[in-house]
Formats: sequence, structure tokens, C-alpha cells
Amino acid sequence: MSKHYAIFGAGLSAQAACRLARAKGLSVVLIDEAGEGDQATFEASDLERFGCFVFSPGFAAEHPWRILAEASGSPCLSEIAFAARYWDGKVIGVTGTNGKSTLTALIDKALSISGHVSVAAGNIGYPFSDAVLSEANQSDAYAVLEISSFQAELADGLLLDGFLWTNFAEDHLDRYDSMSRYFRAKARLFNCLKRDGLCVIGSQVAHWMASQRKAFDGYTIACEVADLAHQLDADSVFQQFPYSENFSLAAELWRLMDQPSGALIEAANSLALLPHRLKVVAECGSVRFWNDSKATNFHATLAALRSIDRPIVWIGGGRVKGGDVEAFAQQAGPQVDMAVLYGEVAERLAKALKGSLGSVHVYECFDHAIAAAAELAAKIPHANVLLSPGFASYDQFDSFDARGKSFNDSVLSLKNARKPS
Repeated sequence: MSKHYAIFGAGLSAQAACRLARAKGLSVVLIDEAGEGDQATFEASDLERFGCFVFSPGFAAEHPWRILAEASGSPCLSEIAFAARYWDGKVIGVTGTNGKSTLTALIDKALSISGHVSVAAGNIGYPFSDAVLSEANQSDAYAVLEISSFQAELADGLLLDGFLWTNFAEDHLDRYDSMSRYFRAKARLFNCLKRDGLCVIGSQVAHWMASQRKAFDGYTIACEVADLAHQLDADSVFQQFPYSENFSLAAELWRLMDQPSGALIEAANSLALLPHRLKVVAECGSVRFWNDSKATNFHATLAALRSIDRPIVWIGGGRVKGGDVEAFAQQAGPQVDMAVLYGEVAERLAKALKGSLGSVHVYECFDHAIAAAAELAAKIPHANVLLSPGFASYDQFDSFDARGKSFNDSVLSLKNARKPS
């Protein structure tokens, strides 16, 4: 009698894994603590029923269910690694603390322009399991996978033809007790590279590899590919920092793949940034409103602050994911003119900022913070109101996407209210 597949969680990736498993004729049991699956508990007595365990990204290594499953000796996989068993084409993995969504979209688009069948999947919002069930699953197709550290933890069986690691900076320290542990989670993807696989990493990653004594000989450290960068249109998103640095990584991987440079340039010139990623969403008088809700860590926010002109009225806050909030404040404070803070971290962040910034305002509610930032900016010629939180959204929203949409709605309401009747 064949054993069941246990799939843990009831979110987007788990549901997709269930669809794929059932399409392949596998017997599936969906296990979810909130009671949205076939069962809500998992104990040692359940182990003998299952031959494979598939975990959603939210299950950390310390979760008792994962500890039980991993101790059983049966395969424990992320949804991405499970889906990879049934993918017929090539796979390119993209990871990094920041920039991975944009580069996943860029490489996917460039491959399509080159005439390849290509699909972007994984952490970008489209489960790999669904891509496997699509018409894109062909022997000569590419899957370009955005892979988070959570997904990399259980990546056994995932085979990569190409691997791009953008950067490495402080993040997810609510899940990992140290930067070293966070690094090692992502570094598991090196073990997924095929023997002839291509690998490009950013300089920060190379530095951490040296500090962690991680030995891997088959990588290339990306540097600026000047001949390609010069071909970008003046209004290409990859002309501005930090996207210009990420373009260099994509260009290096593209060169190693021996793909036509024109396709990458066309993709880079036509690619629009993903929602809630450092984009002007409205102008009211001389004030510009920027939505960078996707900036959920310190590195992303500091990059955003460096990339736009002052004066800046910065909206920051949310839920702490670990890390040195005070050190972050010391770096952010000198780059802004005013700070409007909200959420769980607001008081702590305000206290840390007061040594380097005179104008700091705290609000409990996100909407109130936006209204206050707009009022402050209206008194400053050519000001930029920048939502680039630096923290997770989960204190007041269920995702950075929901937070970004709320920002857009609030800004639009403010703009309409100020129109002359």
C-alpha cells in the first residue's frame, strides 16, 4: 500500500502542491493548524502513514511538526523542491535579500523575447506547482524561480541550471537567530546547482562566503557590464540605483548563458517595476508620493533613501523582524528631512532617530501617518513623501501588498480632496 503525501499549511503554495500531487495520482493529506485542511494536528503516531512531507514556507525549522517529519528520515521538501520533480525543462534560481523579484521578472521576460518558453514562478507569487501543471512545462522551456531563504531550507532535489544571488543583508532575524544562520539557509542553493550549472553572485555575497568559509569554485562575481549598460534607455528602471547594480548581475548571467544581448536590453527597457516597489504613485502640487511598501528590511529602505532626491518626508514602521533597529536608525536619520513613523516599532524607532533627526512624528495608525506626512510635505517645496517602511507589514496588514494598496488609496483620497471644486 502506497503511503500518503503530507502537505503542511493551507496557503497559496500548499494548495498548489495539493493540485499537483493529485494530478500526478498521489494520495494527499493537507494538514493545517487553523483547521482548513484534512486534519489540524500532526503527531509521532502519524509518521508511518506518510512517505513524503511538503512544507509551506511559514514552517520554520523549530516548528514541532517539521522536527517530527525531519527526524522520520522520509523526504522533507519545500513546495518548490516538490514541484521540481515534475518539471521537464531548465530551471534558473534567483535569490537575495533584495532585488530578486525584479531580476526574476527581467530574466523571464528576456528569455521570452529570445523566443524561449519561459515562466516566472516561486516566491514571486506564482507557485511552481501551478507552473508545472501549465502548458509551459516543456523540455526546452525555462522556469525562472524566485527563491526565498524559507524555501531554500528544504530544497533537496531541486536542480538548477543557473543560479543568481543578488545580495545579502540583515533580514528575517525573527526566524534566524544570527546572520550566519540566515546566510546558510540561502547557501543551501549552491548544493542544487548542476555540475555544469552557471552561478553569478553579488560582491556582498562573495564577502559573506569568505567570512563563512563557504567553499564553492564555480561562481562568477558580477561587475558592471558597461557595453550593455550603455544601451539602456534613459528612462529604463535599470538606470537608477539599486536596479543598476542588479542589472549587472543579470547581464553577467545572460553572457554566461550565451543569449542574445539585444533581448536583455529590450526586456530591461520595457520592464515595469512590480507593484509597491519604489514608484511614484501621485503628485500633488510640487509633492511626489513614492510607494515602496515592498521594502520590508533595512537594506531595501536605505537603498530607497539613497535613490531619490531630498527633501524626503519618510514614512517608516511596522513589525520588527529582528536586527539592529538602532543601527538602522543611525543610517537612515541623516538621509531624511522628516520621519513619520507608525506601527509596533514606531516608539522604539523614534527614540533611536532623535539623536540624528530633529523632526520625528509618531502615529499608531498607518492612515494617520500618511495624512501627517502629506501635511508636512506640503510646506516644503518639491518634497518627496516616501513610504519605505523597513519592517514587516503584519502589525496592521496581512502583506506588504495590502499595505501598498492602502497607501495608494489614501494618497488618491488626499489628492482628490485638495482638488479645487
